[in-house]
This record gives sequence, structure tokens and C-alpha cells, in this order.
Amino acid sequence: GIDWTTKPTRLVFRRTGHQEIREELKLEKHADAVARILDDLQAGPSAPLRVFGELQAVGHRVVHGGKRYTAAVRITPEVKRTIGELAELAPLHNPASLDGITAVEQVLPKVPQVAAFDTAFHATLSEAARTYPVPQKWTREWGMRRYGFHGLSHSYCAGRAAEMIGRRDLRLIIAHLGNGASVSAVCNGICVDTSMGFTPLEGLVMGTRSGTVDPGMLVYLLRHKGLDVNELDQALNYQSGLLGLSGVSSDMRQVLSELPHNPDAGLAVEVYVHRIRQTVGAMAATLGGIDALVFTAGVGEHAPEIRERVCEKLNYLGLELDRTANQT
Repeated sequence: GIDWTTKPTRLVFRRTGHQEIREELKLEKHADAVARILDDLQAGPSAPLRVFGELQAVGHRVVHGGKRYTAAVRITPEVKRTIGELAELAPLHNPASLDGITAVEQVLPKVPQVAAFDTAFHATLSEAARTYPVPQKWTREWGMRRYGFHGLSHSYCAGRAAEMIGRRDLRLIIAHLGNGASVSAVCNGICVDTSMGFTPLEGLVMGTRSGTVDPGMLVYLLRHKGLDVNELDQALNYQSGLLGLSGVSSDMRQVLSELPHNPDAGLAVEVYVHRIRQTVGAMAATLGGIDALVFTAGVGEHAPEIRERVCEKLNYLGLELDRTANQT
């Protein structure tokens, strides 16, 4: 994969049975990144691909599919237009997906492409779970509702947890903790609630996103502090979360490294963990109990300190953390 968050850009290449390769690259365009990845897939005697012609399709994770797309679809000009129209609801994600789709078109014009939508897994939310308590015109005419995101991750984790535990009749709470973060409640493989809503801005504290805040505070800022809508959008999506709280970084690794000497970093971690615990408790209430708590994504998989902090006050749910296993 290509990590665009670093300068210079970083390539991370993993091949089964081989050592992970990390390389810094000077890439400006997604098309260049796609070409480089395809070159790597063909490199060496044990390459997964010998020629581009072996590719039968290219799949893309697309964050927001709106009400229209509740399953994977083959990408057409119409699908691309819809992804673009939904970009305002997922400004950090849908534009990048379009860039990736266009890049593949340039490098592999004859290979079909498929879009799999993060919102699709949450299409099973009940009307009560997906409806905001706002005027009917907003919901019925303007389509204001809760969609949920990270669905591909939550869906995979639900299936994998069922395999590991050996049964499917499970009440699972899945915590996807990365630069973006969300929690879902899954009953017997079906999503019944999730922390993100109309956009990926709702819910937990994230890398640069605020998560849920009092809407009245936003009205106050617009009326009395001179912020306009664009400034508000920029602040909530790009300048808040761990970055805004710590004043240091949106990367949890960097924030944790600052704990010994930076009180703001300490507060950032406390707020981050508090919101996760609060949300896990709400999801447990929705499920009527919990059989397993699943952690995934960058922070969820690689930050044992965060997992321990989250779990330390969840004993009332019957959760017990194996501290030795947690460090592996």
C-alpha cells in the first residue's frame, strides 16, 4: 500500500512468506502509485502477477455509498458520478477513491473495476437506529439519516471473530480504531448499531476529526466567533481529534510518546479512551450484553496501552483482559 500521510510518500509492500518492504518514494499522483504497485506485483520469480493480463478485476474500498449502494457494484461513469456527488459527506475519503479509480483506468483501461462501500454493512440498521430526531423534512426530503462507515472492516471482523470463537450466535462490539474510528454492535453477524452517522465525523475521537460535539456549540461559533461554514468544516475534519487535543500529532504513537512530559497529550489520550468506553457501554445496552469486544485497525491492533485503558473499567460487562496476551 501507499501511505500518503508521510512526506516523502511511503510504500509498504507485504507478500506472503516474504519480508515486509518499506520504501520512501517521491510520488505526486495516484496513477504513479498504481503503476509502482503493479510493477512490484510483477517483480521477481515468485511475483503474484506475471503480466497485467492476469488481473481480472480491481476492487476499491469506497467510504460513502449513500442510500443507493448497499452492495458492491461494477464501476461505471454513473457510479463515479455518484461517488463524486457524495464527496461532500466524506471529504477525506470519496475524493481519494475517485483518484484511485481514475489512476487504475489510466494504467489498466481494459480491466473492470468494482466498488465496495463502507456504508453497505450498516444498511441493516433499524429505523430507530438510523433516524435522527430532527424535522421530518430533513429526513424524508433531504435524506438526513445515519449511514455508518468502516463497514468492510466491521464485516470482516464479525466473521473472523465467529470463526475464532467457533459460533455465529454472538453479540459482538467491534472497535475500529485507526486515524478514523468507529464502534459497531453486531448481533448474529448483523449490524444493529454503529457510532458514525450521516458522515464519518460523528462518534469517537479520531486522528484529526472531532467526533460527536454539541451542535449548539457549532451554532454559537458561527453566530458569535466569526467562523464561517468552511472554517468550521476545516476545523472539525482536519484540526480536531488527537491533533487538536494534543497539539502534537494525529498519530497515536506520537501522542503516547509525549505522555511523560506533555499534559495535553495525556488529556488527549484520556478523552480518546473515555469516548470509546462510553460508546462500548451504549452498544452493550443495545445488544443486551456482550460476548466479545474486538479491536482492529492501526491503534486497535498495535496500541496495547490503549486496549488496556479501554478495558480496565469494563469489568461489569464480564470482560477480562489477559495482560500477557495483550502485549503480543
